[in-house]
This record gives sequence, structure tokens and C-alpha cells, in this order.
Amino acid sequence: MRNYLLTLLLGVFSLHLIGQSYWEGGVVVGATGYQGDVNPNNYPLPQATDLAYGLFLRNNFTPTWAWRVHFLRGNWTGSDIDFETFANDRRDFQFRNTLTEGTLLLEWDPFGKARFREGPYHFKTRITPYFFTGIGLGHYNLTNSFPQEQDGSIPDLVKADLDALAEQDIYFSLPAGMGIKFDLSKQTTLSFESALHYGFNDLFDGISEAGNPDARDWYWHTGVNLTIRMNKKDSDGDGIPDKMDACKFVAGVESAKGCPDRDGDGVEDDEDVCPDLAGPIEFSGCPDTDKDGIMDPVDNCPLDYGYEETNGCPDRDNDCVTDSLDVCPDIPGLVVFDGCADTDEDGIPDPKDLCPNERGLLENDGCPLLDRDCDGIIDLLDACPDIPDTIGFTGCPDLDQDGIIDSLDQCPEIPGPDSTNGCPEIAKEDKLLLDVAMREVRFRTGSAEILNSSIEILNKVVDIMQRYPSYKLSMGGYTDNVGRAVSNQMLSEKRAKACYQYLIDEGISADRMHYQGFGEANPIGNNKTRAGREMNRRVEFKLDLIQVTQEEGG
Repeated sequence: MRNYLLTLLLGVFSLHLIGQSYWEGGVVVGATGYQGDVNPNNYPLPQATDLAYGLFLRNNFTPTWAWRVHFLRGNWTGSDIDFETFANDRRDFQFRNTLTEGTLLLEWDPFGKARFREGPYHFKTRITPYFFTGIGLGHYNLTNSFPQEQDGSIPDLVKADLDALAEQDIYFSLPAGMGIKFDLSKQTTLSFESALHYGFNDLFDGISEAGNPDARDWYWHTGVNLTIRMNKKDSDGDGIPDKMDACKFVAGVESAKGCPDRDGDGVEDDEDVCPDLAGPIEFSGCPDTDKDGIMDPVDNCPLDYGYEETNGCPDRDNDCVTDSLDVCPDIPGLVVFDGCADTDEDGIPDPKDLCPNERGLLENDGCPLLDRDCDGIIDLLDACPDIPDTIGFTGCPDLDQDGIIDSLDQCPEIPGPDSTNGCPEIAKEDKLLLDVAMREVRFRTGSAEILNSSIEILNKVVDIMQRYPSYKLSMGGYTDNVGRAVSNQMLSEKRAKACYQYLIDEGISADRMHYQGFGEANPIGNNKTRAGREMNRRVEFKLDLIQVTQEEGG
């Protein structure tokens, strides 16, 4: 027995050499029960359950995996008299067994990494489940009683079991189970676990051939484990053991091997040029925010990718003039012209040269004197160099003299502001009338038939459309939320179409109008009240300027 346990311990200590790890130890108190030939049930009997206790040593070689050596001592009892099944067989088997078992277990904690978010030496208290399996080696001390033949002799099957017990009091088992850990502090953990131990023999109760030799015995163990974590020496209390700490007497962080590192970049403060800003070691701990290979303290543009020639600032056209100072950042130029070119070499940089490809005069903004239509505006500034200007500032004609040249004027014969592309603005009273039309155009209930009371206001809408030929009319139908949404959608579209058809019948071109139904969308009143629902049953009228492209407008 002693040699077997020694072998298990040597195996655990060799596994401790794999990577960084820490040790834990503790005690376990619980209960154990048995199932076998004297217990035909698939579960241990309460009256056959007894106290179990033990010690364990755990090595956590990764945050999620650990090896554990577990020593357990407990008792099993059993008797035929506890079962009606054996009442007529008169077997009279009874036993008491004291076991001592050592197990080598592999544990898996699926959430173990959450305990070490700040590194392997910074423990976070958690509540986590865990699972384990392994192999066990045990010794049992068994006393039993059994029936004898009428002549006082021992039955042959019982004798065979006694001979087997005399030859072997050591057994192997295969344990598997699960538990849950409650970290009480960084040093102590309370856990509850339960495991089944499958036996590789059939003599836990001293009965095999005399019982059921085809079924192996097994037992279960449930207990409470109190774990004490064995912390390594840490002189400066920074959570990093002295053996791993490059600054044993000054609190630091793991990324700097235990030395102070305020910015956490892995470069200790004494060697960090930027101790409060994280940066790579190749830049002495300073950041390179724009990733241009120039660390921020010597980078004139630390947030923009740049080049050494411009002290870390961007230069898109590679003319050695920083983009922020380059008037022409996308065209290579000269420093004397703030990064701009002088294509015609007339001494005037292209942005200020109205004729950048033709040598000109400074007083003529870089252009030669040309005015083909003789309207006093040189050709380069003349939007219509072959048509004389009628108003004297654009070089192009403006028939209605509203300040918008005819080629850009949507209404070239009617004065209008620039906001409406030269067309007259809609009068305030006409805009108000469209709002009134939204409230006064009404339909028969549940129908798209326009009521006669709405004809007068619709005729006023017709009049507006005739007075503003450059505008188009959009009509949007809406309903309240009474009824099905699909039906309301169809009804809203039919009502908008009814207004659309009425205006067509009155001579308004269909090309100037558009209608659409929106159903219950965009209510303007409360659908929970009658007045609100009436407001929501409406057709909205909106005038928009007809957009004419330059080709369409001539």
C-alpha cells in the first residue's frame, strides 16, 4: 500500500513542474455509502451511510486545470435484513468495512480564468462549478458474517470469497464527480462535491461468488471541502512572488515583472520615458498613436500618420509641405507657394491664377485680356463668353432680371428668389389654405367618396395649382387606427387617389401630381378620442418645386 501511494505522490510532484502553478491543501468532511451484493438498489441506503473524512493536496497548474491527491477514510455497513428482497432467501449476510483510499484526480474548472483576470498571481474570488475524474488506490478492513451449513461448515461460494479476501485487501477504483466552489477569501475556499467510485473488484462487502459475481461494487462520497491556498513569499505585497519579482521590495505589476509600471505597458517606470502613457518597449515606453513609426513626444502630428521629413505630419502629395500648412495638399507644389504649383510659370500660384495653363498678368488675376462678347467681363470670368451680359455681373443674360441667369432660372420669365430657383414663392395665404384643405376635405365613412362639402376647398387647391405652374402637388392619405391596418392602408390610398382624380378632372396635369396612402402612420391626434381620430382621417397637400435639369431647362 505504501509503495502505491508513494508512486501517486511522485507523479503529482512531476506534474508540478509544468508551467507556473500554485498549491492548495485542505480537509474534507462528509458521508459515504455503498452499493453491491448486500444492497441491490441503485442507491446507497441512508441507514448504511456513514461518516467520511480526509485530507487533500491540490496543484493548480493552469487557471482551469489542476491535479489533486485526495486521502479519504470512511465506513460501509450492510445487512440482508434491510431488504425484503432477501427475506425469503435467508442469506443472513452482514458486513462492516473501513476503507482508506488515496486518489489522484484531474480537475477542470471551466470558469477558472475569471479568477485570474489580472494575471496568475492576482486572484479574484468567485463561485464556480468544477468537474473531476481520476484513479484511486485503497485498502479495506472488512468484518462480515455469513450463514453456515447445517453441519457447521462454510458454503463453497462463501469460502471462495473468504479466500479472495485473504489474498487481497487492496483495490483500485475509478472516481468521477463534480462540485461547486465558494471563495470565502483569496486564501480560503469552501466547496461541496459528490463523486461515484467504481470498484475494479467485487469485494467491498466481502461477497462476490456468493452474491452476484457479474456486477462490480461501487460507492459514493459527498463532502464539504475547506481549502487553504498556499501563497508564495511576496515581500512587497504586490501579488507577485519574490521568485518572480524583479523588484522584490517595491510594489509593482506583473507586466513589468513586479516593478512599478503606472501605465501598465510592460516598461518599468525607471526606464519609461512616458511613465503615464502606455507605449511599446522599442519607443522606451512612449506611445505611437498614429502608428507612423515616430513616437508621440517627437511627433508634431501624433494623431495623424506622417513622415520623418515632415516631423511626423501627413503629406499626401509628398512635396515636403505638411498637409495642415499645404494650401494644395493633393497636388505637389513649391514651398514658396505654400505647397501649390504654378503650372504656367507666371509667378502666380494655380489657386490664385484664373488662367493656370496660360501665362497672364498679376493685375488680370493671371489671365490675358480677352472679352469676345464685349460685355466688359473677361472670357475666363464670363459664364456666357459669346452672349452679352444684360445686367452686368455674370456675363450671361437674365430675362426677368431676378439675379438668376436664364440658364439656371427655372422660371426665366417670372422673377423669383434663388431659394426657389428663380420661380415665385408660394404666398403665405396659399400655404395656409393647403393646411385648411387637410382639415376640410372629408369622405363618406369607410369610403373614398368625397363629400360635397369638400368640393369648394378642392377647387381652391385647383386654383393654386393653376397659379403656380412650376410646382407639383403631393397628396398623402391617412386614417385612424380603427379597423385592420391592411384595410386602413388601402382606404388611405384610395382617398388620396380620389383627390388626385378630382384635380385631373379639373384640368391639372397628372405629371404635376403624386398621391400615396400611409394608413395609420403619423397620427396628428389622439386615436383614443373621437376628436383625435377625426383629425387623423385626412389628406395632406404639399407643394414642391418641380426640379428641372439644366438640359430640360435649356
